[in-house]
Amino acid sequence: MVIDWHKTLNFLYVSRARLAEAALYLIGLVFVRVYLSLLAALNILNWLLAYYVNKNVSQNLVVLHYNVNLGVNLIGQARDIYIIPTLGLSFIVINFLLLLNIYHKNKFVVHLLLGFSLLVNLFLIASTSAIYLINFR
Repeated sequence: MVIDWHKTLNFLYVSRARLAEAALYLIGLVFVRVYLSLLAALNILNWLLAYYVNKNVSQNLVVLHYNVNLGVNLIGQARDIYIIPTLGLSFIVINFLLLLNIYHKNKFVVHLLLGFSLLVNLFLIASTSAIYLINFR
């Protein structure tokens, strides 16, 4: 089987152009810009909170999860706290990439996906705050 590299490169170039056009159209919508600015602020807040917890920890191991019924469930390295903001950023990127494919079908889906990303990031900030409270209070 012979791969025609010219067709493959042409397909990638056209796909990149369509992706850029869709992204510019979505960012042009006011409510998408509001969602993205809120998501960026929440994610930056989560990164700063994770950095603050990592900077102020005095030992290598920190409590990463606490259950009211069982007590401490998960102990890990202090750098493992950065998994939480990374997870929030990945939700934002994945949902935005999904929007690039389905934005023209229904605007309700745009609100649904971006609102879901907003909700996930709020819960992740709450979990990072809980890690701070468990380790330092």
